Amino acid sequence: MRIGDHRLTALLFAAAIGILLVMMGYFPQQLAVPLEGSSIRPVLLLELASTPQHLVNIFGAPGDPAQAVRIAGMNTGNTIDYLLMPAYGLLTLSFFFGIAKELGSASWRLFGWMGIVAAVADAAENWLMFRMVADMADPLNEMAVLPFAVWTKFGLLALSCAGAAWAFVRLRRWILAALCVPAPIMLVPGMLDPYGIAPLSTQLIALGWLAMAIHAVTRWWRTRRG
Repeated sequence: MRIGDHRLTALLFAAAIGILLVMMGYFPQQLAVPLEGSSIRPVLLLELASTPQHLVNIFGAPGDPAQAVRIAGMNTGNTIDYLLMPAYGLLTLSFFFGIAKELGSASWRLFGWMGIVAAVADAAENWLMFRMVADMADPLNEMAVLPFAVWTKFGLLALSCAGAAWAFVRLRRWILAALCVPAPIMLVPGMLDPYGIAPLSTQLIALGWLAMAIHAVTRWWRTRRG
């Protein structure tokens, strides 16, 4: 199977979801110290952390007997994340290479490469987070750079969803287009309200991946039956 093959796109989606579920099983499920007015998950707060206090919210204060367990879970989950990055990056690439064939224009591949660049930004993001967790007493240098990696990742993935929505409109697959629309619409509100709207806006990207997978499976099934 080559990039652009519908079967590969579907398999990459299944791999991404499987890895994501395993990874989420290791991350701390609740903040050690609740963040007032926010229901943000610990791993996303680490991605969006801007002050040392956020690390206390995530892992607990020094002397908290559960702090080491939370740190170990976060580090394990972020290590597994390095498997998720190529899965979703190649999923996006394969989907748009297939779309380029269907619509007869190689320009659609640009949206696919956004997934690869997003995965690279994700790798840089994780490296910064490992450094923050390793030295929680002085994380400000990493926190100053972290938003660039985080919002490059989420921004490119949301834009790839916008590209998928437009492709589905061209193909008159209206329901799949509708699944892709929320992620790009909610990107800016999420950036402006990182501890309120961002938890929802970042999750909406998965709807775009689902639409890509449904398209790949149905196209493959139609070809197989034909």
